[in-house]
Amino acid sequence: MSLWLQSLGYDLYDCGDNLEERAKCILAYLSMPVPRSWWEHALQIGSIPDSYILILQDLRGELLTIEGLPERLDLALLVALGFVDDFIEDEELKFANLDNFYSIEEYLSKAKEICAKRPELSKLVENVDTKAENILPKH
Repeated sequence: MSLWLQSLGYDLYDCGDNLEERAKCILAYLSMPVPRSWWEHALQIGSIPDSYILILQDLRGELLTIEGLPERLDLALLVALGFVDDFIEDEELKFANLDNFYSIEEYLSKAKEICAKRPELSKLVENVDTKAENILPKH
């Protein structure tokens, strides 16, 4: 995980203050195999490490600073991103490819599609939400 997180940090730094580019970077990283492995493992064992939840919450917070994104950006969509490349064979067409041509709206639309096809992700997200409430500081 640390290499994934370190790479994300470098790529976000390279985006500078370009909020749309930062959002696409985050969405691409959440579409990569590393977050997918988190959610697959969590689905198997029924437990989600706090560190994954904190990363997801931090990235969600960053995305919420982007004008035009839904005010309530569901965590289910961010979790579902890990599964968006399931049936895409061509590496250049994958959502996880940082050089892809997808818009933010296309990422979120595809994630909604995955949520509809994978209802077990909603249950997982309920667990993420519940656990997040317990590990995040109250304001």
